[in-house]
Amino acid sequence: MARAVTTQRKIINTAAAWAVGFVIFFPILWTILTSFKTEAEAIASPPSFLFFDWTLENYGVVQDRSDYMRYLWNSVILAGGSTLLGIVIAIPAAWSMAFVPSRRTKDILM
Repeated sequence: MARAVTTQRKIINTAAAWAVGFVIFFPILWTILTSFKTEAEAIASPPSFLFFDWTLENYGVVQDRSDYMRYLWNSVILAGGSTLLGIVIAIPAAWSMAFVPSRRTKDILM
């Protein structure tokens, strides 16, 4: 028989889930915030979390030092090509499963 979940247990589970989510998300947030800091602020001790001089200089440096747009375009072409290939393969397969059903089709769909 199923146990009733108490309000206290729900609160504990919710708090634990939020804590795990924060631990997982914090490094991503820190990386994003650090990208908007100057080099001196990025390595400062103690670090500043929100109160710093926001700058887009680092993004300009990345653009100047590398051929970032070419790499981005390569990624877009690869993602688009993969999607198109998947659709080209999936459409005939879906058509045949819909209009020419067999025992295998029913096994796959179940």
